[in-house]
Amino acid sequence: MEDSNPIYQGKPTAYLDHNILDLLVKNPSLAFKAELKEKFQILYSDENLKEIKRTGENGSSYLKLLEELGSMYLKLVLSPNFEVTGDATITELNPVVAFDNYCENIEPIYESLEQSMSQSLLKFYGGRNDANFEDIKNCQIDAFDDLMTHLHDLGKEFQEADPNSDINAQISAYTTDMKKKHDAAVAQSANELRKHVDDENYYSGVKNYRDYTGIGPMQLNNIEPPNVIEQIWEAHSELDGYKGNEFSIEQFYGISLNPIYNREMFFFERVTSIYNVLNVVGYHPDSKMKKERRFTAAMSDAGHASIGSFADYVFSRDLAFVKKTRACYEFLNIKSQVIEVTVSDV
Repeated sequence: MEDSNPIYQGKPTAYLDHNILDLLVKNPSLAFKAELKEKFQILYSDENLKEIKRTGENGSSYLKLLEELGSMYLKLVLSPNFEVTGDATITELNPVVAFDNYCENIEPIYESLEQSMSQSLLKFYGGRNDANFEDIKNCQIDAFDDLMTHLHDLGKEFQEADPNSDINAQISAYTTDMKKKHDAAVAQSANELRKHVDDENYYSGVKNYRDYTGIGPMQLNNIEPPNVIEQIWEAHSELDGYKGNEFSIEQFYGISLNPIYNREMFFFERVTSIYNVLNVVGYHPDSKMKKERRFTAAMSDAGHASIGSFADYVFSRDLAFVKKTRACYEFLNIKSQVIEVTVSDV
């Protein structure tokens, strides 16, 4: 933690994967529940709130559970310019209040943008057979246009409140520039993919990649700790496309110097990137990711692994999640311990 943020000095912190919350909601009398509350300070995050929001009417049961566990709110710290800092804080905030704040502050337009941006990756996993690359591109452009229009409208509101301000002109220039860059980027991406794909509707980048390398779950799931991340890279490093091209392990896992922000990635960002690459190459991959529901769940898993790196312990019932998260933490020297929870007779 930075000096500006007081260091938490209570019980060991524990972050719960959604499947643990689900277990406790469905089995409220489990002794494990009392044990968690007694021994740990339970944490919850926006990723938990996002999953609870997706449960619909049942969401209140999860929020009540978090209340009963005395859970505290784990949130990333942003700079005055709303940029991530690599730090996080723990706050005493009622989960119900946090959930209401989350729902109120997540405009439908932002959810739409997030969903549209994930469509390329879903397509890469073999999903969206109803759409080609042009359809995906247009979906992303439309969602981004909606966001830019929303920002432009906010600028007009500020301008009306303060006629002497030039904020509307600044936002207008910003949104125009961002739209130009975004549209060019997604168009280039679609064009590059089109060069190498014959059947756009039934494209699966993951299948193509594993077929080309000859490496997948059958080979990688036999890898045991320690140094899982290094072993997986070694299995690929001598293949065409990597060998002789001065490819580094950091480039393979997408954690080298960030080309967008021109900075080193923070640890929680590296966890997300490595976790997603492990899914692509086939190390204990999440199943049926071409189905949007399963894809969304897998993206949440990556989010839990990322934010969970700030806690002392991470609990989950999902063995694939446990394997991938442990591998990420070991490689990055993150001290969080990942605990697989097994419960009989439930």
